[in-house]
Amino acid sequence: MDEKPLTKRKKQAMETKNRIFETAMELFAKKGYKDIKIEDICRLAGVSVGAFYHYFPSKNDLLLEMYSRADVYFAEQVRERLKHLDFPHKITAFFAIYAQYNEKTGISMMKQLYHAENRLFIQKGRGMQETLAQIIADGQTAGEMVRDMPAEKITEYLFIAARGVTYDWCLHDGGYDLEKAMRAYMGRLLKVFF
Repeated sequence: MDEKPLTKRKKQAMETKNRIFETAMELFAKKGYKDIKIEDICRLAGVSVGAFYHYFPSKNDLLLEMYSRADVYFAEQVRERLKHLDFPHKITAFFAIYAQYNEKTGISMMKQLYHAENRLFIQKGRGMQETLAQIIADGQTAGEMVRDMPAEKITEYLFIAARGVTYDWCLHDGGYDLEKAMRAYMGRLLKVFF
């Protein structure tokens, strides 16, 4: 089925939504989520408060959009980037990219996300986790990974560890190379599953 080209109006709408989102992410990274008001975002993005609410019903919906974009990125782009790697390196590379993504998001924003009320980390059906679960399932089918635990459960274990490494990085104010630390930690942990 062919996709229809975007109309000028839809293209402008996407650009406006993206401008609001990007502006909000910049402000959150600089000043923190709690200290930014919707009016601040709108003023800097050059849009009305009504336009903001048209695209995002609340400030929290910006965080939902952030997670959604991360899931799409991992499901589409990261999966493709890992195709050429041999199995054991796919998982380590997956988490190296995860660390890069978190570093790019910025220490200030990551600190805003890492709190007990943020249930988005453990939400079922997310593209990021589904991508890893499929990699693991493929490895199990090929006999390269343990089969005594479902791929989804191994995925959960690995993400618990990855979030722990990222949280520690936040506690240290981003004072070390997250990607390097993630590679080292996952390299050791993964030996349990091979």
